[in-house]
Amino acid sequence: MKRFWVFMTLLLTIFSIFAEEENSQDENACDYARQAKSIEVWQKYLEKFPEGKCAFEAESEIERLKNENQTTEQPAEEKAEEEKYEPEPEPTYIVLTSEPVVYYRPYKAAGISLLVVGLAADVAGGITYYTGWFKDDSKMMLGGLITSIVGVPLWITGAVLIGIRKPMPSKNVEVSHLSVAPTKGGAYASFGLNF
Repeated sequence: MKRFWVFMTLLLTIFSIFAEEENSQDENACDYARQAKSIEVWQKYLEKFPEGKCAFEAESEIERLKNENQTTEQPAEEKAEEEKYEPEPEPTYIVLTSEPVVYYRPYKAAGISLLVVGLAADVAGGITYYTGWFKDDSKMMLGGLITSIVGVPLWITGAVLIGIRKPMPSKNVEVSHLSVAPTKGGAYASFGLNF
């Protein structure tokens, strides 16, 4: 009986070693197929391990890779046509001006005057308000406050008017037409200018 148990133990050990070796081969093949990401490698995996632990994954990966290849591959004729009819790049135009644009500020004088009047009103209103404060005169304080409130929009409007600028009108004079017509007693001339 002892020999029987030794023999059974030996057989069980051999089967477990081969089973572990087959499982490790299955795991290694599965990892390799995942890294390769190729239809052929997954098909070879299924041939060797049809009931392996990654069999379902192998089938789904084969289908996914086939679908990807069908959508990305184009027939050779379509590729050739695309290469033939590539759109030409649009030309780039560079516009050069002969003269730089000169700007001027048409409302500069009005803006400066409004700015000065507004700031003066704010300063006068502030002085009047604090004078009324120290004298306990509510009418003087109200007058200073109103003067300051009126001064703020004046200096803001003046600052905006100073900032407005426009391009300087062209002062070039061009000859638009010149014509001379001979007559019996002399000549008639016509001369036109654009400015």
